Amino acid sequence: MDRLQTLHATGLLEAGPVASLDRLTSLAARLLQANAAMVSLIDADHQHFASSHGLVDGPRTRSLSHSYCKYVVQDEAPLIVADSRLDARLREISDPQAIAYAGFPLRAPDGSVLGSFCVIDSRERDWTPDELATLGDLAEAASVEVALRLAVARESVARQRTEAILQGTHDAFISTDRTGRVLSWNAAAERMFGYGPAEVIGRPIGELIFPDRFRDTMPVIGEQVSVTVAGSSGQEFPAEMLLQEVDDALYFAFAPDSAFLQALLDSLDTGVAACDNQGRLTFFNRSLRELLGKEAAADLSMEDWPAHYGVYTADGRELAKDSALARAQAGEIVRGEQMAIWRDGQWRRLIAHARPIETADGRRLGAVSVTRDITEAHRAEELRRARHAVAQVLSDATNATDAAIRAVAAITDELGWLCGEYWQVTDDRQQVVRLSSHTTGDHDLSAFTGDQPLSFVIGEGLPGLVWRRNSEVWWHTGVMPEDMESYGRRALQEVGIRVAVGVPVRSGRRVLGVLAFYTDADLPYDSDTAGMFDAVGAHLGQFLERRWAEDMSLALADARRNFNRVVEQVNDYVWTVEVNGAGLPSIVYGSPNASGVFGPVPDGAQPTLTDRLHPDDAELLVKFQQDLLDGEPTELECRVIGYDDQVRWIWTRAMSRWENDRFYVDGLSTNVTDRRELANKREELLEQERHQVGQLRTLDRMKDELAALVIHELRNPVGVIRGYSEMLIDSPSLGELDRKHADVIERTTLHLQGLVDDLLDLARLAAGHISISPRPLAGGKLAHDVIENHAPSAAAKQLTIVALIQPDVTVHADGQRLRQALDNLLSNAIKYTRDGGTVTVSAEQRGDEVVIQVSDTGIGIPEEQYSHLFSRFFRASNATDAGIKGTGLGLAVTKAIVEAHHGTISAGPASGGGTRFTITLPVNPA
Repeated sequence: MDRLQTLHATGLLEAGPVASLDRLTSLAARLLQANAAMVSLIDADHQHFASSHGLVDGPRTRSLSHSYCKYVVQDEAPLIVADSRLDARLREISDPQAIAYAGFPLRAPDGSVLGSFCVIDSRERDWTPDELATLGDLAEAASVEVALRLAVARESVARQRTEAILQGTHDAFISTDRTGRVLSWNAAAERMFGYGPAEVIGRPIGELIFPDRFRDTMPVIGEQVSVTVAGSSGQEFPAEMLLQEVDDALYFAFAPDSAFLQALLDSLDTGVAACDNQGRLTFFNRSLRELLGKEAAADLSMEDWPAHYGVYTADGRELAKDSALARAQAGEIVRGEQMAIWRDGQWRRLIAHARPIETADGRRLGAVSVTRDITEAHRAEELRRARHAVAQVLSDATNATDAAIRAVAAITDELGWLCGEYWQVTDDRQQVVRLSSHTTGDHDLSAFTGDQPLSFVIGEGLPGLVWRRNSEVWWHTGVMPEDMESYGRRALQEVGIRVAVGVPVRSGRRVLGVLAFYTDADLPYDSDTAGMFDAVGAHLGQFLERRWAEDMSLALADARRNFNRVVEQVNDYVWTVEVNGAGLPSIVYGSPNASGVFGPVPDGAQPTLTDRLHPDDAELLVKFQQDLLDGEPTELECRVIGYDDQVRWIWTRAMSRWENDRFYVDGLSTNVTDRRELANKREELLEQERHQVGQLRTLDRMKDELAALVIHELRNPVGVIRGYSEMLIDSPSLGELDRKHADVIERTTLHLQGLVDDLLDLARLAAGHISISPRPLAGGKLAHDVIENHAPSAAAKQLTIVALIQPDVTVHADGQRLRQALDNLLSNAIKYTRDGGTVTVSAEQRGDEVVIQVSDTGIGIPEEQYSHLFSRFFRASNATDAGIKGTGLGLAVTKAIVEAHHGTISAGPASGGGTRFTITLPVNPA
């Protein structure tokens, strides 16, 4: 009910067009580029358009049944709708001319919501934060306008209430013009004098109530006197009369005594004061006593009134030189004189009207003044002008720095503060630098502002402190805050700055700049002013973000063009698809070269792998899609049927992502048909090669079998030849020449026997038919035996054999086979070492292994031939070149014997030249 009373009190429901509101709705439609803007008031049953811009002419009052704005009033909060057709509350009443809607509450000073300041558009629209901030500021400006009208309405109500009081009082009140003709006549006057209002209005008051003998006697204005009056019956009676002059009217009060008049004036909400013709204060009503906090002091001179009652100039900077009442007592008519007083820890702004009290013959009897408190209305108007100026600056600005500088100047001018500055944090975030300084009035601030560039570090001065706190600072400059590094500029106190206020300009939580304002008035913290400063800082931050977003959009568009140019130069097809809830993909982006994958693509077609997949590869696609759903990067090589009916092999690499609750897949597809054909041909060649290798292995096995057979068949004849050669050598009757021939036969037979044995051993080892009988044996003794057996051969070449054999070396091996391996190594060392050289044989146990090494100072082996050294029939090139005979089987046999013992053999260069062979055998093989 209070809300409806407040709504009706504004007078807007019955008013016609309101120019100030029309300017705001026009500005809203222009700034937000909306079809229409309006100020809508909501009563119990109807919606009233106090102002509208862009609407088709129609009734200014409509039913609430199709009202969007009623929900703003119900929720007491903004209503932002991108598409009313999709809104749960609005879709049933959606209007084609009002698809998009944004409305902010229109609040009265008591906080009640009277209606909505809104904009509408005939298309779906996502309102940006910057647009909503602008609309919110304009809604606040409209609320201020409503508050002003409400204040005027209440003042009118107060006047009407005063009139009602006068009508209801027991004392007679009559007002006349300066000629004495009656203007008003209350009920008490009707009761006192017997005339009704219709009988007296416009008639001279003297003819009505003053007896003839008293009509020429004019009472003194402002003095209460006893008079004799007469009623309509002609009967005379005494009364107390007080005559006052206000503006162009005379007010007569008739009462049995003066107590009623005092009570009447004390009941008024407006402060009333009066003084006599000597300048002595004679009267303060209750409202003025409460406003000033003091009684009227009759013994105080007029010059001391401002100091005694604490009356300052409107800006609060200095005491008023005189009061409105004093000026009226001097004969001046004062209208709308504004002043300030300090009460309850804050400045209150007052407005006073005053005029002298004079008799008809020009005698001045004193003066009367009327004073009202307009603090709230003035503050609302001041902030409204500042917000409007900032909104205009932001709408016209082309860059953020210019917007900040002009906004600071506009706020400083509107609030009347001494100075306003804009500071910006450097790119390296080491300093905050002043970019502008704007001053008002004729106050000399040169010692504070200066002409030189100025910069502070974080925490230094007001800008540095705002930067450090990342919040507003309201600073009384007499005391330095604990977290401030230094004053920055001591001159701020010298020039009289008493309060400094700073707010950050942010992007997110990052401080980009600081707005700083300075005043010589000792202002307490004011949440409305601080809130306005914060709002400006937020708007500038949003302006910066919007400019940054625009720059990023341009950069992104340029990057996209560059990306497309790059993509056009490659053969790969780059794509992005969105997958809906049913798992069906739709193309979001596809590079221009899709024809490499899908063949000639028809105009308007947007092909995907799913659409053109070869049926035989469907299972591959299922696995590919599952990997993407699991969030894993994946690959797919499949066949695609192009628009030209050609089958192409496509290799695709893809990765999935979620963005704004939507599932996307980004991929790169490459036509690998040629590579696939090459791979198929390669597989065919590999298959042929595998077949040939199999044939070669079969032939090799047959060769080994034939060799084994031949070797086995050769062994008996060789044995027979050797037996007979031994018999011939042992025969005493054999001649010398025949004996020599028999020796040659025996040597050749022995050589052939060794070759046959080696080949036979290799064949058995390769076939796995050779058997070894390992057992623990003294490795040192075995090595010494081998050295001793080869000592004659070494002595024949004057070679030195060095034995470095660790005592008690035990090895688990087949003694005969290990001896055969060592014989091969030592005989090779002696064979390939030049006369006078050295052969070294070592044996030692290292942990669980026995290491046997045979090294020489012989001709060595070329480095690149070490890898072939243990191959059958291989002989080093330098041995062949030197004409040293050999079969190339000894090392192959040795390697086979060592490996049969689960050991290893290796060869490498010996220190000082020659070759070193190393055999490693386990001490206790598994």
